[in-house]
Formats: sequence, C-alpha cells, structure tokens
Amino acid sequence: MSDQQEASFRKSVFAIAAADNSQSFSATFLLLIAAVAMVSIHIYQLLNFSLTSGEFRNLHLAFAVIIGFLAMLEGVSPEKKTRRGVFWALAILAVLLAIYIHVEYRALTEVRSFAPSSSDLTVAVLLLATTLILSGFQWGWTIPTMAVIGLAYGYWGEYMPGDIFFHAGIAPTRLIGYTSIPYFQGLLGGLTSLSANTIFLFMMFGGALKATGAIDFIVRIGFSVGRRSKAGPALVAVVSSGLMGTVSGSTVANVASTGALTIPLMKRYGFKPEFAGAVEAVSSTGGQLMPPVMGLAAFLIVGMTGVSYNSVMVAAIAPAFIYYAFLMLAVHLRASNMGLDARTSPELEQTTSLKEAALQQWHLVVAIAVLVYLLVTGIPAGTSALAAVLLLLGLDAVVTAVRGRASKSALIEAGSRILNGFVEGARAGAMVATVIAVIGVLIEVLTVTGFAQKLSFAMLDLSDGSLFTLSIVVAASCLVFGLGLPTSAAYFIVALFGAPALIELGVPLLAAHLFVFYFANLSAVTPPVAVAALVGANIAKASFWGTSFSAVRLALPGFLLPFLFLFEPEILGLSGGLGDQILAIIQVLIATAALNFALEGRIFERVTFIERVILAVAALGLLYWNPWVEVVSLSVILAIAFWNWIQKKRAHSDLENGAA
Repeated sequence: MSDQQEASFRKSVFAIAAADNSQSFSATFLLLIAAVAMVSIHIYQLLNFSLTSGEFRNLHLAFAVIIGFLAMLEGVSPEKKTRRGVFWALAILAVLLAIYIHVEYRALTEVRSFAPSSSDLTVAVLLLATTLILSGFQWGWTIPTMAVIGLAYGYWGEYMPGDIFFHAGIAPTRLIGYTSIPYFQGLLGGLTSLSANTIFLFMMFGGALKATGAIDFIVRIGFSVGRRSKAGPALVAVVSSGLMGTVSGSTVANVASTGALTIPLMKRYGFKPEFAGAVEAVSSTGGQLMPPVMGLAAFLIVGMTGVSYNSVMVAAIAPAFIYYAFLMLAVHLRASNMGLDARTSPELEQTTSLKEAALQQWHLVVAIAVLVYLLVTGIPAGTSALAAVLLLLGLDAVVTAVRGRASKSALIEAGSRILNGFVEGARAGAMVATVIAVIGVLIEVLTVTGFAQKLSFAMLDLSDGSLFTLSIVVAASCLVFGLGLPTSAAYFIVALFGAPALIELGVPLLAAHLFVFYFANLSAVTPPVAVAALVGANIAKASFWGTSFSAVRLALPGFLLPFLFLFEPEILGLSGGLGDQILAIIQVLIATAALNFALEGRIFERVTFIERVILAVAALGLLYWNPWVEVVSLSVILAIAFWNWIQKKRAHSDLENGAA
C-alpha cells in the first residue's frame, strides 16, 4: 500500500464531511451520528441488557436501514434529484417505523399479538418494502426477489402442484405478521437477534481493524511469506486473502479489495490472467472457511445448531489447513512448470519483514490474540468481540498519540481513527444486518409452510437410505441454492433443508452443517454464476469461463473435504482418538498433494501422462474408506514420488557433469 493510499485510507470522517456539496455533507454528518448512536446502543445493551429482545432487534434493524440509505445518498450525485429524494424519504420512513414499533412494543406483544390493527399491518408492510429495497441496492436483487417469491408461495400455496409444494395457504394478516410485527419474526426474528448480539460486534471489530491499518499489515504478512517462494505474488494472494477472509463477511468484497493489488502483481510476474483471477477468488473464498472467525460463519453455525464455538473452531481447523496447503502447493507447482522464480524479485525483497511489520503493528496482534483467547475460554462471542474492539481502538489511540509525541495533531488523529473505526464497523454491520433480516423472512415462510421439511424428506426418499447418494443430492442442491448469494445467506438457506436430511441418516450435527456450509460457500467459484471468479476475472481482464474453471480446479479440496466429514469424521475431531485424527489429516494431505501432482503434471520434475493418471486414481483411493485400498494407494503415491525424486537427482547430476 502506497503512502498516498494509506493517507487516503486513514482520512477522518470529519474531513469527508467537509465536502463542498451541502447535500453530501448532510448525509455524511447524519451517517456519522447514526453510526455512533448504533454502536453506543449495542455497547450499552451488551453491558446492561436493559432493552427487551424485541426492542433491541427493532433498533438494530432500524439503524441498519437508516445507515444503509444514508450511505446510498453519499454515492448519488446531486444531479440525480429524484433518486436522492427517494432515498431521503425512505431513510425518514425508517425512523418513523422504528419509533412506532418501539412506542407500541408492549401493546404489540401483550394486547395485539394475535389481532393486529390496520396500523400495525401498514407498518409491517412498509418495513418489509423499505428493507427489501435497501437490500436490493446493497446486495443485488436476487435475495429480495427470493423473499417476495417466498411470500407469494406462502399466500398461494393451496394452488401449488405436488406434495412438496402444496400447503393450505397463509391468510394475508398472518403472513404479514410473520414478516415482522406483531409476531416479531422474519425481519425481527431470531436471525436478526443473532446479527444484533454477535455478528454486528464482529463487524465492528473488522471495521476497527480496517481503520487502524490491518489491511496494510495483512498484505505485509503475505509479502513476507511470498518472497520466500517461487510462486511469490501468487502466495501473497493466498496468504493475504485468506487472512482478510477470516474477518470479512463477504467473499466478493475480499476479492475486490485484496485482488486490486495481488492480481496485477501476479500478471506482471508471468501468471496468466485467468489463473491470477482464479487464485484470488479461491483464496478469498477459503477465507470464509478459516478459523477463528470463518467470515462470521462460525457464529452462524453456533446460532443454528447450539454447538459451542470452541467445537466449531476446532472442527474447522484441519479442513481449512488442508484447503490452503493444497492451494499453496498448486501455485508453487504452476510457477515451477512455467519456470518462474519470484524469490529474486526486487519488488518482493524490499517489503517489510514479518518481524518488522509485527513490531510496527503490535497492537493489532495483541487485539486479535485477546479475541481468540476470550473465545476459546468460553466468553460469549459478542462480549469477546466488544472487548477486542475497545482494546484495539484504545491501544491504537495510545500508539498514535505516543508516536506523535502527544501533539495536538496526533491527538486529533487518534480520535479520528477511533471514530473511523466505529463508522467503518457500523456501515459493514448495517449491510450484513439488512441482508440477514431479509433472509429471515424467506426462512420464516419456508419453515411455516413446511416446505423445508418436505424438501428434506424428498431428498431422503430420493436417496433410498444411501448416505452417499444423499450427500450428492444435498451437495448439488447447496451449490444451486447458494449461487450468487453472500456466504451468510447461502448457508442459512441450505442449512434449512440440507442439514436435517443428513442428520436423519445418522450424520453428526456439526458434520452435517459444515458439509452444507462448505458447498454453499464454494458456490462463489462454481459456474455458471461464480461471483467471486467473476470479480477476479474483471480485475484480471480475463475470460470469465477460463477463470471460473481454473477456480474450480484450485478449490478442488473444498469439494472433496465435505464428503470426508460424513464418512471419515475423524478429520473434524468428531470420532476416534487423537492418533486416529492426526492419521486422517496426514492421509488427506497426501491425497490432495497427489491430486495436485496429477493435475499439474509435476512433483520434483515433470511426470508422464500415465503417472498422472495413476496418481489421480491413487489419490482417490487414499480417500476411500477401506484400509487395504488406502495402503496400496499410499504405496503407489510414495513410489512415484520417490522415482521422480531420483529422476531429478539424475538430471541435476547430468547437468553438472555436462557443465564440467
């Protein structure tokens, strides 16, 4: 990151608000006020629990919608007066709706819970429309459209064909009630509660990291690792994007942010544009699988299953390690095949070392370490995130002031960085809150109508009791339902029908949810939509189809590992002893390495076509749940690798003798 970029990145909200245009100033100033108010309310509620759950959910969604429209106003030019007028009207409407629900809360829950008034229904419809519109502008119109189709299905269910789709239909008053008030479901349901109590605090932590220079630090870590590898810039992308993905709730946003740096760098060093875009897309996608945060998925899984956070994190460690080990080996082999060697690159050698970067940004390291420690020791996730946010911003303010010798400008910068941390976190948390609320409407309808349960039963009937057949059906369904959706949305939807079907055939609860989560997440690199690959291809100026197919090849372990969750749960630590679990991990690492060798046609030196075929078959055999097949497969892989090593030694010896 250049000095100019860093200075721009650290620019105070006050400086932004000093824009010449008064309308932009108004939106930015109100956004600042709303962000600080939203953060303050969440901190106050977490420390005191003075608001009821319904009241807190209402305020959480209200501030999310208000901040969302104010942020939209910032990006609209003054010439587009009609659009600006609509956004202002919707922001004001959101305020009025929140006030109504807050004032009428007691009456809604105690008096009119089963007999809502016409005013209640009007407020519910307006709240739904406002949230759907904002979600469409922020995330695209796929999710709002699905929610509207779900509501239409809930109303006209009696006209639907077939046993799966048919239901008695839901009366309009009851259907509207399920969207928000007076039942406090849908937009104001359990998912919004999870967003308010946990996810928002972690988005605050992500905003604080961004405002205090974490992106620069993460990229430096990537450069420190990458300059020691032939694959250089590709390894920079793998490491930095993976680390960014752990605190980012969006794969696409991760590709867009880190990819703007890593993809051009990979192209300059000789990697093809399609491969460069695919590396960034797969690395960013994998960040959602990486503990401790897993792109917020860890807490979504906790909320859906009731399994402890520690159990989710421990189970996810080995698969994430295998995923990135495969990717690192893949880029190394590709660089070797292309004759590239970035270890002598002046651009990589001049970067700050990992030790120097850690010393410069020690407060970031401390805050992240404290967060992980609190989570592991059983402190509630929201409380842990809040403590990490306050610690990070406090330490950053002290460091900034000390480095500036406590001058007036240094104190102002320290204060502005704290304020920027709050604003960045509130904006990111508001965006996630909006889409989760809309998903809550869809999930509520699918649950109330019984569609999710009937779809699970249909999958069971189709599989005829075979877990392998069912896993194929569920995997395909997850990829389809997850196309074009953000990670959180994709997981929620597929967990509703896919996980129960697997659990019915005896799959452990956590293994079932990790299975559907992996496939929902990997839909981001799966054609024909492949949104992560699409963004990567646009940055690389490459073919979309070439990029997406390269991404599928690089993400291959992500498609294979979930099946091991079902048939060899030792890899998740859900069965067997420690020795069995370690053996299973080593076995999968060798198998994925063999797949890499087969796909790239190289181990230490080039391998023949026949050897590639044998390696591919042996790799799959090593994953087969038969001990004898596994032993034979391992022997074949080791024999080919040893023979390839001997060939390399001979070639090196012949080269030296020829030179002599």
